[in-house]
Amino acid sequence: MELKQLQYFLAVAEERSVTRAAARLHLTQPPLSAQLARLEHELGVRLFVRHRRGVDLTEAGRTLAERVRRLLAEVDATAETVTRTGQGRTGQLSLAFVSAAAWSVLPSLLRRFRADRPDVAVHFLEDTADAVVAHVRERRADLAVLYLPPAGAAAGVGPGLDVAVVRRETLVAVLPAELAGRHGDRVDLAELAEHEFLVPAAAGSGSLAAHLTGACRLSGFTPRRREVSLVHTAVALVGAGAGVSVLPASAQEVCGPDVVVRPLARHVPVVEMGLVRRRADPPTPSMRRFLRLALDTPEPDVLGPAFARPTP
Repeated sequence: MELKQLQYFLAVAEERSVTRAAARLHLTQPPLSAQLARLEHELGVRLFVRHRRGVDLTEAGRTLAERVRRLLAEVDATAETVTRTGQGRTGQLSLAFVSAAAWSVLPSLLRRFRADRPDVAVHFLEDTADAVVAHVRERRADLAVLYLPPAGAAAGVGPGLDVAVVRRETLVAVLPAELAGRHGDRVDLAELAEHEFLVPAAAGSGSLAAHLTGACRLSGFTPRRREVSLVHTAVALVGAGAGVSVLPASAQEVCGPDVVVRPLARHVPVVEMGLVRRRADPPTPSMRRFLRLALDTPEPDVLGPAFARPTP
């Protein structure tokens, strides 16, 4: 049995007339009748009782018509699913990230992706910076989001992986409100050298500790550091007067009224958030769409021409 035969059979069964079915199918009657005869021969049963007013289904014909309706509906559904998958409108995407990304770059990016691809299931793996890279390398995740080392976008992820910058942020001084009142609109880190600096651990933030230390050294001193688990913890302890910190500007989003964020008086390198993927694996359509949304920023990317931003 061929799919076209079954479509022809169902048209005749629904119209109860070869003439009307032929008109519906944009065929002449002889080839349609020939297809019906061939189908009956293949099955070895009569499917229709023919009379002057048209045709009626036999018991075998009614059984076949019921099955064919379900079969054709499944064929249509399969075609729709395949089309949507090929267009990246359905499927799955696994995303590994460090906890600091959960309140900086990810919220707006995920909102845009869910609005654009609501039927793609996104799976999350929150882990340390080293682990999220390993998740991608070992195919437990499609993509990873993390803060990149100070050396730049090509550093720190290892062979076989591509990395693109999806966000750049300036570093800011994070101070208790009482201490901030003693400084101007911009803070010279050298004036904070006597304070203890609260540093998010690499497990939750990746390279932020290295960025903080580098900024202090550019200001002429090596900071006294106290390591805490998360950026949120560092901000909370700053608010309690337990120290100061240097964090990406987006940290302001988690600062309460007891914490003040100030720009730095001296230039220091920016902090880069990177998106990592396996170089050898062609991206799925849903991954390709996520990459395009992630790279739809003024920042340059190094994932190659397949993901290049359109020229204005």
